[in-house]
Order: sequence, then structure tokens, then C-alpha cells
Amino acid sequence: MHPLRLQAPFLLVLAAFTACDNYYPVEVRSDAEQFPLRASWSASALPVGTAPARATLAVKQYLGFRMDASLQFTGAPNTSYQWRIFRGNCATSVAAVNNTAPTGLVLFATLQSYPDLVANAAGTATVSTTVAGSLDSLTAYSVRVRVAQTATGWNGTSPVSCGDLQRGGG
Repeated sequence: MHPLRLQAPFLLVLAAFTACDNYYPVEVRSDAEQFPLRASWSASALPVGTAPARATLAVKQYLGFRMDASLQFTGAPNTSYQWRIFRGNCATSVAAVNNTAPTGLVLFATLQSYPDLVANAAGTATVSTTVAGSLDSLTAYSVRVRVAQTATGWNGTSPVSCGDLQRGGG
């Protein structure tokens, strides 16, 4: 066999890959603001029981498994609170047996996703954070608030404030 015949298919493949670079430039996005907004979520958390705790949560969900969350809170002055998003609405009052159980409260994301709220002398606090993940539009979620405790592994039961998340457009 002639050596030129072996090289011809290789040269054609090489030429094709070289041509692709002109039509399909490699793009790497490292700035999350470049990702398009997929959905907006919101919740108004009302007091549960006699605690004077209310919160308003706004979440912007972006393509790329990322959400920006902002929580505005009013409660007892000079008090620390913990907040979390859970799978399950405010009517759900028991923790799930495990993360794959079809019913019960399941923490959305990790504990590190939720910085504590520290109410000032007027009883207000605002916190903003980025959460890795995407909420499923076919699933019920709630934002729950409790007075801060040293045990951070909270299962969502007995909140002082709770609100069901509602999905809006992108």
C-alpha cells in the first residue's frame, strides 16, 4: 500500500477539526451572572405560635445549578435565628425518614448554604447567600426559621416562622 493513501484520511480528519475551531469557539463561563435566569421563587413566612417572627424570601434560580437567595427578617431584638429551605410545605410537620423518603421534611442543600440571621436592636436582619442547586417546580418547598441553637442539624420541625415557596417566571 502506498504511504500517501494512509495519510490522506488522517489529513481529512485533521482539516475537519481545524475547521470546527472557526465555527465552534470554545467558551468557558466562570462568571455566574452570565447564566440565564430560569425562575424566581418567593415566600412570606408568618409566625408559628406566639413568636414575633416574620420573613420574606426571594430566590433567583439560574441555569447552571445556582440560586441567589435573599431573606429579610423581623423578630425579637438582638436574637440569632437559623433559617433553611426544606422540601415539604408548612403543613408538613414531621421529618422524612431519609433523603429519598416520599413524605416528610428534607433539608434542601447543605447547612453551610444558610448563614445565621442576627436581629439588630430593632429586631430586623437581612441575609443574602448563594445556594448550589435547583428547586423542582413539581415539588413543594418551605422556608422555616427557628431561634438559633448550638445543634445545627435541624430537621425543620417546630419553626417559629414558616412560609411556602411559590414559583414565578424567569
